Formats: sequence, C-alpha cells, structure tokens
Amino acid sequence: MAIAVVHAGTGLTGREALRGVIDDPDLELVGLLVSSQDKVGRDAGRFCGVRDTGVLAHADFEAVLRQKPDCVSYCSTAVGREKAAYHQIAQLLRSGINVVTISTIPMVYPAAAPAPWQELLESACLEGGSTFYASGCEPGIVSMNLPVALLAGAGRVDSYRMDEYAVGMDLVYPIWDVLHESMGFGKPDGHVPARIASGKVRHDWESVVRYLADVLGLQLDSVDLDWETLLAPTDLETSLGVITEGTISGHRWRLAGIVDGQPVVAIQYFATVSSTPWPDSWPKPDGGAGMVHRIAGRPGLRMQVCFEDGPGERVNPSLAFTGQAIVNAIPHVVASAPGLLEPVLGRSVVTRQPRAGVRT
Repeated sequence: MAIAVVHAGTGLTGREALRGVIDDPDLELVGLLVSSQDKVGRDAGRFCGVRDTGVLAHADFEAVLRQKPDCVSYCSTAVGREKAAYHQIAQLLRSGINVVTISTIPMVYPAAAPAPWQELLESACLEGGSTFYASGCEPGIVSMNLPVALLAGAGRVDSYRMDEYAVGMDLVYPIWDVLHESMGFGKPDGHVPARIASGKVRHDWESVVRYLADVLGLQLDSVDLDWETLLAPTDLETSLGVITEGTISGHRWRLAGIVDGQPVVAIQYFATVSSTPWPDSWPKPDGGAGMVHRIAGRPGLRMQVCFEDGPGERVNPSLAFTGQAIVNAIPHVVASAPGLLEPVLGRSVVTRQPRAGVRT
C-alpha cells in the first residue's frame, strides 16, 4: 500500500519536492497545503508541470490534522515565520503525523540545534508517537552525508573543509532584491551582508560544523566566523543591471570549528556575480558553481560536486536535489521508531529517541 503524503509549500524548492511525491510510485499524494488564497483550488500537478492529480490545493491546516496522513512533506518557508513553522510541525507530530522537512535548517543535526526547537519537536514526537527528519542539499546531504562517506576511507584526518561556490548568482538566482539585501551585491564598501549581520550563517551552518566534528570525535574549543567582501574594480555588467565600481560584487565567509587555535572542520562559501574577477587569494574550483570537499591527512582527498541539468529540464538542479532529499527519506521515516532522525556513518538516518519528561 502506498504511503499517504500531504505536501505543504509550493515555492521554488517546494514545487520540486511536490513533483517528487507525485512521481514516486510508493507514495500517494492525498493533500496539498498552501499559504496563499490565490493558489487554493488549483490541481497539485499544475504547480510542478506534471499531469493533473485530482488533488486540489487548500489552505486549511486543521484539515491536515484531521486527515492524519502517514507523513507531511513540509516545505513551507520559515523565513520571517520561524516560530510559526516550528509550532506547525510540532502540531503535526503531536497528532501522530510523521514529518520530513527542508524548512527547519538547524534541525539537520538535532543534537546541535537550538535547545528550544529541539525540545519542542522532541516532546511532540514523544506525545504523538511520530518521527521527524530534516535535510536538504546544503546544509544537508552534500555537506553531511557525502563527507561522512568520504571519511569512511580516511586514516589520519588533519582537517576537513567544504568550499561552496555560488558563482554567477545574477544568472543562477536572478532576484535582485534578494541578492542586493542578503549578499550585499551593489552595496557600498563597508556594508555587512545581511546573512552575516543577521546571524544566518551561524544559524544555518553551525549544526553542520558540529556534526562533522562529532563524526571525527573532536571536542571543539569554539566555532569562529570570518568573512570578507570583494569590490567591483570597474563597472560590472550583470544580467540584473550594472554593479558600479567600488561596490560589493562578491563575498566569502568561513565558519570553522577550532581546536588548539587551528581550523579542523570548516564550511567556506563564495558568492559572486557572473562578471566578478576572481581574486588570486581565493581557491578556484574546476569549472563553475558547486562544492569542493577537501580532506587533509592520510590519504588527502579533494572531490568536487557539480549539478547538471537533466534532458529537457529547466529547473535549477540543486533545487530538485534539495526537494528530493526529503522525499526519498519518507519510507524510512514512516518505518522508523518515534523520535528525531539524523544522518550517521554507514546509514542515511538514525533514530534519536525522545527523552521522557521533556517540556516545551
């Protein structure tokens, strides 16, 4: 019998997860929850370019609780509504409904997530006898599962670092308001990009750093952030207009786990517009956007991961990967014992049993 799934969220990535649910013969889409009234009544298939399914979008969260599907694939955004997203997920779990999600990024590694959110979802699993799993692309499978697979063949590990290259952002993510505000493109010298100033880097990636440190058996002294911006050496033409000389055209940040003053586990991120001259001080990938895993030790290792469009596909492949990461986990989540699930060496996910007596 197919697993009954209600899907929530039809943004860029949510649509890809929705398509994954529709296309999977082991899953049955039985509901679609949306947040905008103008989407209500549309067939689920229309959101992701596939056949009509007979499942029409609605905006009644209480109806999902009454329906009690086997699982909810929760892709509703948490941006600007983090508390609401966590509490909706907790309601689902308390009702005995399993949840997979890309929305609660720190929960990709529950042990390092903020204690209030961890305890909220853990107690909800305990009350409802349900199971929770958060993942995605990065943070997610690429920054957690893949390095663990690489480390399975390592001997001495002196350090690990993943470099992520978000190059040509005006072409890959052509939404100027986001790039201008979040990454600071076009802002004057001295401006602190919003993702740095708001604490988003730590919020989204510190769990990854601490997870990999735990995999390696390291006790970190601290997790430190350093960053820098690049200024356009001249007026730079982009697909979204001109970035004027002397304003920000790229930035780099690194979040590093420190032991005895040395970075031993790190995530490093580079973001540029397509016309940004690449500085000699930055390590360069072979080709364009992607992630490079670097292990220093015995043996040393460098592996680059890139996303490519499939035949006839126009969707950014990293979005499809992100959505599929939770869809593929649904059968395992439904079959697992109640609790929070997290990635571990040798398996995709493992149950972290809820603690009795935890209170929200």
